[in-house]
Amino acid sequence: MGIKVKETTPGQIEELRERFNSKYASSPPAVPFHPVDIDRIRNENLWLQRFLEMYDLDMDTAFNKLWETCAWRQSYGANDLDESQLNQEYLKEGSVFVHSTDIDGTPLLVFRVKLHSKSKNLDELIRIVVYWVERIQREQHLTKLTIFFDMAGTGLASMDLDFVKRIVETFKQYYPNSLNYILVFELAWVLNAAFKVIKALLPPKAVEILKMISKKDIGQYITKDKCLASWGGEDNYEFSFVPGAKQSAKPVAANAGDDEQFADKKVTFANTAPLVLKESNINEMHTPSEAMLQIDPKEFVNFNSKNAEATLNLKSIAKSAVTYKIQTTSPEKFRVRPRCGIIQPNQEASINIWLKSEHQLSAESKDKFLVMAMVAPGSECGGSDVTELWRNKSPSAVDVEQHRLVCRFDAPKAPPDCPNKASKASVDCKKSAIGNDPASAMERQLAFTQNLQYVTLALLMLLFAGFGFLMYQHMGHHSSTCPKATAYSCAKRK
Repeated sequence: MGIKVKETTPGQIEELRERFNSKYASSPPAVPFHPVDIDRIRNENLWLQRFLEMYDLDMDTAFNKLWETCAWRQSYGANDLDESQLNQEYLKEGSVFVHSTDIDGTPLLVFRVKLHSKSKNLDELIRIVVYWVERIQREQHLTKLTIFFDMAGTGLASMDLDFVKRIVETFKQYYPNSLNYILVFELAWVLNAAFKVIKALLPPKAVEILKMISKKDIGQYITKDKCLASWGGEDNYEFSFVPGAKQSAKPVAANAGDDEQFADKKVTFANTAPLVLKESNINEMHTPSEAMLQIDPKEFVNFNSKNAEATLNLKSIAKSAVTYKIQTTSPEKFRVRPRCGIIQPNQEASINIWLKSEHQLSAESKDKFLVMAMVAPGSECGGSDVTELWRNKSPSAVDVEQHRLVCRFDAPKAPPDCPNKASKASVDCKKSAIGNDPASAMERQLAFTQNLQYVTLALLMLLFAGFGFLMYQHMGHHSSTCPKATAYSCAKRK
């Protein structure tokens, strides 16, 4: 999913880079920034893009935050942080760790809150958080993360607002636009008040990706095979700390560790296609000789106007196995499954593409997909080798066939049961269609659950009040009747 952001342009990214280079040359910091960070800024776009996105393309703010982040990373030692510098007790207990992925393939940073204690040193805990973030972003180059707060079995004693504040501030200040979701799992209703305080700490953009989930609806964000057994899934993983691989001595390359993140790498068609593509010039986008793949549809990615889904059919017309990879100009908008693979001669593969619910297609056909193909070397090539084949392959290589497609919506069709006229029946039908939207259903369910909690609490209070009233009545009746009986018998004896 990710935070809703404004689209950046190559010119804006280059301006931010030039500002940084100019200041670094004219007024360098007292302690030089880390070579890895300098390399990211001078040779890549993704990190700069995230600063611009996070601050709504405000160049001054993005630049200041970039400079502050580089200074913090140098003083904190973020790039060189390893397990030997951490509190081993905290590290190995498993209260914070990275495991599995969400439905978008984003790694999960898991907080098992019931293992937390307010007596722990917050600085050492945050250092472990930074360690895991840095480690996974080295292994999967600058990948986004999904924070998963496992609140199962958590009581007020484990709820540490100061710790949560530090987590929020760390991501807010030093990891711009690096979160896909913030998932809060099985939050007890008695902690709702504390949760509202936490929610108020989040930036407005982060609230958009904050989701309250339970075992019933966790499948909307994490597939069953990726869910831990304690979350109601099929993954029987038990945490045991495994040290990370030794870091490379030189800066990480821009495309390192991108095994499952092809769609996170933004591609541009500046030299091979017009800036704005229309139906009149769409045919200019294809490789002149197409001898490996047939794409259906050939020129467009046609999204269904109801569910924002599209399907591409790839057919191999080569005499040997063909490997393909798919990229897009707007990776933050789309989910693609599968992103890469191998197709045998005369075989077909179906590619499913979803437009994420919080995004819309850009005007004037600016959202595009690039399907690349090349002959798979050797007959023994398997799916596990595809990543290595494409990792260092240039899209413009002579042996790479390219197909470029423009995104658009199919012409909307009126549902057969809905009248075309503006009648009460048509309004009811539209309401029914809106009601089938998964996001709306989830919001209704959350609202229902919250209301049910309030009703349950009110009933309990009424029950206790009624019980207290009955006890009061009983005690009052007992105290008022005893003296009368005694007085009567005494009078009778006289």
